[in-house]
Amino acid sequence: MLAKIGRTFPEHWMYGPEEIEIVDKTRQQIEHKFPDESNLLINTTWFGPQFDNGEWQKIEQLFNDNARFDNLFLLATIDPLYLMEKDISEMCVRFGIKKIYKIGMFDNSKYEWNFHALVGGKLMPRYDNDDVILKNYDKDFLCYQRKPRAWRVDFANLVRKHGLLENGIMTLGAKTEEQHAWCEERTWEPMTLDESHDPYKNDGQNNPKHYGGIPNDLVTIGGLDVWNKCFLYISSDCVFDHWKPVFVNEPVWKPMIGLRPYIVLGNPKTYGWLEKNGFRTFHRYWPQVDLVHSIDVINDHIKLLKFLGIKSKDHKMSMYQDMLPDLIYNKQRFYEFSREQKHKMENIFL
Repeated sequence: MLAKIGRTFPEHWMYGPEEIEIVDKTRQQIEHKFPDESNLLINTTWFGPQFDNGEWQKIEQLFNDNARFDNLFLLATIDPLYLMEKDISEMCVRFGIKKIYKIGMFDNSKYEWNFHALVGGKLMPRYDNDDVILKNYDKDFLCYQRKPRAWRVDFANLVRKHGLLENGIMTLGAKTEEQHAWCEERTWEPMTLDESHDPYKNDGQNNPKHYGGIPNDLVTIGGLDVWNKCFLYISSDCVFDHWKPVFVNEPVWKPMIGLRPYIVLGNPKTYGWLEKNGFRTFHRYWPQVDLVHSIDVINDHIKLLKFLGIKSKDHKMSMYQDMLPDLIYNKQRFYEFSREQKHKMENIFL
């Protein structure tokens, strides 16, 4: 017996069809593997008592019904896990759970696989190397940021304060009236580009009026006219704090397919996760800034941008040429890794 709880992205949204398919394939594998046990499968997208979508209320109804389950399967796909440990513990106690299976986007789980790499291999454009290789050095960095999360605001404000904006291209969305205050009461000046929304018009999640008009681009590297000006890609992640689990989603994969060195404005443990999974990092080119063990990520990023700012364009172009074999390797490794994630998703219990 299997009970399934949780929502997915709507089918007409980007990632929606893929998430729906994955939830169904996971359900089938659980039923095949544990036919004689009582199983509870929760898709954790927007799931927890803090969400007013009726899903946690289904758990409370099961509490009231004194339901019992042998196994709890937590499936994390698009978003980080929002459930608190106390909520998981309460379910384990009240349902009599014997074993928990953490499937998908769970760092260090036996059943981990990366949703964003899996779907990225399918949905991301296959750029020719010659179309994305840096040929004419113009800007030190590129940093796309849509939702104005607190650390993004702090970073953008520091980049501006230190006079580094002219050295790169950065976006940061405007405040949007919605139920979640991403900025945590901070103030900032939005930064946008004149980007077309036509490629995203069939994505139900994209709204040209939200975040100052920055598109909800989940799969491309943006306009090649912008990309091909810039050397270093700053992956502005949706999980920042170093004490949280690693969560690697599409911003990290974009420099892989676009042949760029990258740094992570997020959890420093991400570098170790990438190296563990066969990707190359670029710390040796800026040894004076230790991003891997950083406890002040934002200011360490500023130090790195200052370091690049004092180097000549010829020096930085030579640096890029030296990196190019690793960049090409990372691109090839991404598509290989994507296939591996699909295999893991389709064979969870092997």
